Amino acid sequence: MLISALLFSQTPWTGRTYCKITLDTKLMENPSCSLGGGGGMPATWDKVYAHLGLCTCNIESEERDCSSESANEIFCYSQITPFQSLVWQHVVGNWGEIAEDDGVGLMVTEGDGVYSIEFIVEDYFSSADVSTELGETSAVPSMPWDVNLGGKPYTMGMVFRNTDGTSSGRDALCKDLFMVDILGTPTIIQGSDPEGQTFPAMTVDVHDAGIDEIMTLSDNTMIYPNPANEEFLINFKLVKGDTDVKIRIFDVQGKLISEDIYDSQNIGWYNHKVSSASFEPGIYMVQIALDNYVAHTERVHIIR
Repeated sequence: MLISALLFSQTPWTGRTYCKITLDTKLMENPSCSLGGGGGMPATWDKVYAHLGLCTCNIESEERDCSSESANEIFCYSQITPFQSLVWQHVVGNWGEIAEDDGVGLMVTEGDGVYSIEFIVEDYFSSADVSTELGETSAVPSMPWDVNLGGKPYTMGMVFRNTDGTSSGRDALCKDLFMVDILGTPTIIQGSDPEGQTFPAMTVDVHDAGIDEIMTLSDNTMIYPNPANEEFLINFKLVKGDTDVKIRIFDVQGKLISEDIYDSQNIGWYNHKVSSASFEPGIYMVQIALDNYVAHTERVHIIR
């Protein structure tokens, strides 16, 4: 049940960077790392995950020092390497030794081997979904980005996988992909040849998020109680009218447990009640999508 708690009209702060990444597996070149597609053939996976890592700061010193924007930008570009790069300072996606089908980094399956993901950069890499483990691609421990401590989104590392990590998407020589000059002219380059050709299978849309696009819920969402028992509430605010809302809950295996869809909702605060009496004890992922854009994900712990 979705209940409008308050309707209002005001202009929220929109200091965010919108990013949409689209991967067309038909245009990938190496069959060994094209998610089973490539060479004109589409990948056929129902689910593809984006494993993304962001570089925001010069970390050559013992302490994180983000005071010099020029030093930060130079460092983030200089750390582009085929593997185990220092670009991966803030990682979203679970890979490591065992890939997880848990909804974190799940892309939209658009059909014909095309997959996409969109998010607000500052929220996506500062959320609770950021990995804090030393994963397959990272040479430094990942941590959530504390935007208040400085740094900007300069370079982003990218690899893609199916649900269990047995099939991956990388560059022409199966090395990591990178988005550079994120705040200028975003370009996808190949870790195996950073100065060579750009990667033809990917397109990106990056720009300052305006009122019509800033649909992030990270600052405006509360799940309580958490941990929960018989039920819990999802309290959130919409800052754009005529918005389609989809609330989905996944278990730790990535299985969809529940889905509620509400069309054309107005600006305001909403309360969504979830009955969790039938849920097995454990961790679940709550995902809120606005107009098919995954705006917020958060874990909820069910106890008995």
